[in-house]
Amino acid sequence: MNNNFSVNNNIFSEFPSYTLEKSSDEKKIYYTQPPKVSNSEYKDNVEIKKHKSTKKKIIFGSSVASTILTAGIIGLILAKGMHGSKISILSKKLSNDIKNAKLSNTKTLTSKTKFYAKKGTKKAVDVMESMSNFTAIKDSFFDKLCKANKLTKKFCEKITSGFKNIVDKTLGKKYNKAEVKLKDFSSLLKEYNIQDLKALDANAKAQKIKIKDVTKTLGEWIDILEKQTQNLDAVYDKNFSLGARVKRDKIRSKLLEDLPEKIRQRFFKDKGLLKKSSYKNYATEDLSKEAQSALSKQILSAKKELTNNINTITENIKGNINALLDVINPEDTVSMEKIKLLRQKLEIFKKCSGGNEAKARKKVSEEITGILKDILKSVSEKKYSADEIKNIQEILKEASDTVLSANGNSKGALEEIMTILKGLNTSNILSDKSFKQYSKLAKKITKNLEKATELEMGQYFLKQAELKVGSAPTDVLSVLFPIGAGAYAVSKADNKDERISATLTTCIPLVGTFATFVYGTTKMFSGAKNLMFSLVSGAVLGILGDSADRLYKKYKQSGSIQNVVKEEYDKIWTGLETQIQKFEEPEK
Repeated sequence: MNNNFSVNNNIFSEFPSYTLEKSSDEKKIYYTQPPKVSNSEYKDNVEIKKHKSTKKKIIFGSSVASTILTAGIIGLILAKGMHGSKISILSKKLSNDIKNAKLSNTKTLTSKTKFYAKKGTKKAVDVMESMSNFTAIKDSFFDKLCKANKLTKKFCEKITSGFKNIVDKTLGKKYNKAEVKLKDFSSLLKEYNIQDLKALDANAKAQKIKIKDVTKTLGEWIDILEKQTQNLDAVYDKNFSLGARVKRDKIRSKLLEDLPEKIRQRFFKDKGLLKKSSYKNYATEDLSKEAQSALSKQILSAKKELTNNINTITENIKGNINALLDVINPEDTVSMEKIKLLRQKLEIFKKCSGGNEAKARKKVSEEITGILKDILKSVSEKKYSADEIKNIQEILKEASDTVLSANGNSKGALEEIMTILKGLNTSNILSDKSFKQYSKLAKKITKNLEKATELEMGQYFLKQAELKVGSAPTDVLSVLFPIGAGAYAVSKADNKDERISATLTTCIPLVGTFATFVYGTTKMFSGAKNLMFSLVSGAVLGILGDSADRLYKKYKQSGSIQNVVKEEYDKIWTGLETQIQKFEEPEK
């Protein structure tokens, strides 16, 4: 074999040969190399990407939190429903208006429009009230779970006790306002006017003074005034002091003892939910009505001992009329006509005044009691159940007793004192200035006591009923929900600074909104008021959180609190200076 290769037999000879010059003329293939970047530029790019990533996480966390916040607030409204004294009053008013519209035979387009509008509104109000039954079911179910274990039972009882203390303090503040004014009234009377009157000589005390058709010596009137002032303090302490309220609280607790079981029977009887009619009214309120009525009668009776003026008497009778309309069949036209007449006489009764006031009021009182008897007779002749007739009898008796309490010997202790003071003022024994001062204090006592008793008989009673069912632990759990949402938003951050930022801007406003909503329920705020209170609180916390976050970031950049304060001060002053300059510029 010949090992000497020639060009002709070279295996590479088939491939084209290239020279450097030739290859330069051929089409070239380029490979893109990454551009050279300085270390500082590279770091900046990384920081920008990191910042964008973090921003996305924070925005995502905030949007999640905001969504949860909105959903949570709606959930709380649905869970709590829209029950409350104002909703109940509106519901009753609409019912009465519908009944009265049926009674009046007006068939104009306007009256028909109003009638159907009120019917539609009444249905909407009933739906709002019925939504609250979710609260009753939820609280009742959770209450049973709590009581199943000693540890959870103790925990729930502690929470309920804490909520009850807040509710009791809210009621106490209302009564304290009345008590402060009453003590001012009593002290002023004892220490000044009564002492001055007692210091008069025997001849002055012997003069005859006529007050409300009764003639006595001034000395005798002074003794009666002193005794009535002592009685005023005693009556308040007996009926409305802290000790008296604690006694009523024990009675209330006993009356509501079986309420949780009643609610469970209504909704979970035979291991299933009852028919839709069970949801028409808020169960907690509906099932505690009998107990509420019994305790309300005690409170009203106690209030009559202290203040029993014509306005109070009139309002109480109006309450009896509304209670009657809840029972009376709208088709019972005879009874409905009597109720209309009763309302008219009640307005005359309220406006009696002048020298013949006592005689005029006595006459109208007799007419009113006669109408009440006629209603009872009319009802007994109609087709009413035994329970309905018994209810009507109780309402009519209460109204009759209230009318009779307008007599001079049935006035409250405060009215008795004011009657004597007015007589002394008319006889020029008591100055106009002093009498006006006592009148002003008496009105404030009556007004504050009215508000306190209304709260105790209404929202306070309902709140106590809800606490009895087990609302406090579930309210606390509703606050834990946004805490979890806030924690989730914070977890989206990559470092300490971002976690602080997320906490300030998202977590705190979120939890704050829920917390204030729950706090509002313990303070017995109405549904709409409580919602506004919580949303405004959340908005304020959000603004404060954003400001705190901005200042914190500035501090991290400068590393000096002093620099941050100075910068903010300069910023504020610059803005103010601009406004001042504009204000001081003369008009062209």
